[in-house]
Amino acid sequence: MRPEDLYTLHRHRLADSPSGERQPVLVHALTGFVDAGQAGALARDHLLASMPHEPVATFDVDALLDYRSRRPTMLFVSDHWESYEQPRLVLHEVIDPAGRPFLLLEGDEPDVMWERFTDAVIGLVGRFGVRLTLGIHGIPMGVPHTRPTTLTAHATRPELVAGRDAWIGTVQVPASIVNLLEYRLGRAGHDAMGFAVHVPHYVAQSPYPAAAARLLREVAKAGSLRLPLEP
Repeated sequence: MRPEDLYTLHRHRLADSPSGERQPVLVHALTGFVDAGQAGALARDHLLASMPHEPVATFDVDALLDYRSRRPTMLFVSDHWESYEQPRLVLHEVIDPAGRPFLLLEGDEPDVMWERFTDAVIGLVGRFGVRLTLGIHGIPMGVPHTRPTTLTAHATRPELVAGRDAWIGTVQVPASIVNLLEYRLGRAGHDAMGFAVHVPHYVAQSPYPAAAARLLREVAKAGSLRLPLEP
């Protein structure tokens, strides 16, 4: 299977526009890895709920997900199955309040074919002339909720995170698509950044809107976007 076989492109003005007109930012917020305080998920849901958007590409989740490792949920009511929470992995075009378009990749982190999936996303980055890719999620940290929310920023070039303090030196961690995608984009010559917002460890299992708001502010600043921060 070729990387481009993993998704279906939708008829869309971004897909049909000349390459010279495309230079959007791509934000990715995938579930399945660490997302303390549901920070990335809250930010993603807020973007989709507060701004107009439409799908640009839909990925084949049947080829990418292991349903038995992360079973989707179904709702049973009295004597019948009422609904099924169907997994998704979609690339949207979103329009900010200033009329600037950007891309949002959201849904479930693939369980398999990571290299083919990253190749597919890198192909879409090239196809749409993406100038910067931004990954967002939350991590649990020993920080108090009574102080301003902090985060760790990283990037494929030092210039992209110039002036920021490093929170950690060298550490080996389990891989994720969020971080592998940034790594592969850098190796392919594309600019990419990641923001891991610090969530107090004692609320890591609960929604923490302050962390989502910090992620949105960072995305807006790095991507030169106007993003609504109020519910």
